[in-house]
Amino acid sequence: MPKPNKYAIGLLSGTSIDGIDVVLADFSHPQPLIVAVHSHTFPTELQAELKQLAVKIHDSSPQLADIMRLHGELSLVFADAVNTLLSQNHCPTELIAGIGFHGQTVGHYPQAEMAWTLQLGDANRLSLLTGLPVVSGFRSMDIAAGGQGAPLAPLLHREIFQAGEICTAVVNIGGIANLSQPDGSGFDTGPGNCLLDAWVMQNKNKDYDPSGAWAASGQVNENLVTAWLEDPYFQLPPPKSTGTDYFNLRWLSRHTPLDTFPAADIQASLSELTARSIASALGPEGDISSTQLLVCGGGAHNTDLMKRLQKLLPGINVASTAVAGVDPDWVEGLLFAWLGWQRLHNKLVDTREITGAEKPLLLGAIYQANP
Repeated sequence: MPKPNKYAIGLLSGTSIDGIDVVLADFSHPQPLIVAVHSHTFPTELQAELKQLAVKIHDSSPQLADIMRLHGELSLVFADAVNTLLSQNHCPTELIAGIGFHGQTVGHYPQAEMAWTLQLGDANRLSLLTGLPVVSGFRSMDIAAGGQGAPLAPLLHREIFQAGEICTAVVNIGGIANLSQPDGSGFDTGPGNCLLDAWVMQNKNKDYDPSGAWAASGQVNENLVTAWLEDPYFQLPPPKSTGTDYFNLRWLSRHTPLDTFPAADIQASLSELTARSIASALGPEGDISSTQLLVCGGGAHNTDLMKRLQKLLPGINVASTAVAGVDPDWVEGLLFAWLGWQRLHNKLVDTREITGAEKPLLLGAIYQANP
């Protein structure tokens, strides 16, 4: 008798295109448990091409042949990431229900006249190369039902963090920051690490600012932060979502005479922008219901940003999701394992209070190469 499949895999690469996250999760308990993880490095040339493609899509100038070639090439790297995790942990595929596959977002335009979102990575090839069913297209199904397609993280946050007596909000700070409110609603607050990473790359040739040390060395320019916060996105009511196709160096250069200010001061001001946009999204001053803000994603390791959040929210305990027993680096990977599990078991997912979708949905489509 084959053993029942009790595991699912979450597979994604984030908006920063800095690597592939693979999470093996166990769903035989009341709440999903992370069993094993793997971080897979992008080939350098592929990483550069993906970043260039996101810019070309924004400018409406990509070549279809390039998009489809990258769509296929990504599948090979994603499959290698999954197979590496399985090999390293000696996990037979018979125990795994399937893969929840987000893919690589290169365009997300939920506000367009015909709303669309594009995540690269061929689920057909991925299923063939791993021998597992693959669930993909989570954002597309939500957009088809009138939703924003993102964020999806609040679905898991309300499942694992918002039980009990503590009134908890959760913010995932990746390239973009998304907030989950205690009532189960959520939305993208704006830039998370994307502008910080882009600015430190341009000035220091580093992928990121470790612990936010460079930002901490600068002085916040209040005029800059105030001007940035006047961007229409911050004024939009939820549901709303955004991406690095909107918040990027071109956005920064349009809003800022970059050669006028010390580079470290711009970095400090960008850190303050991320912190203030998150803090203000929690609610007007004096009207914040949360008593705890849990932080996951790369931003949880940014000491400068965490300090800014705590200063802006003196009545709230700001802490990493690690205090709740979940490593902040793997929450989003766990999310896609969870989403895959829901779809493989035909469970409706309710995104109405998050994305504005018109009804609960079977999120994603199933691709299966082998019986």
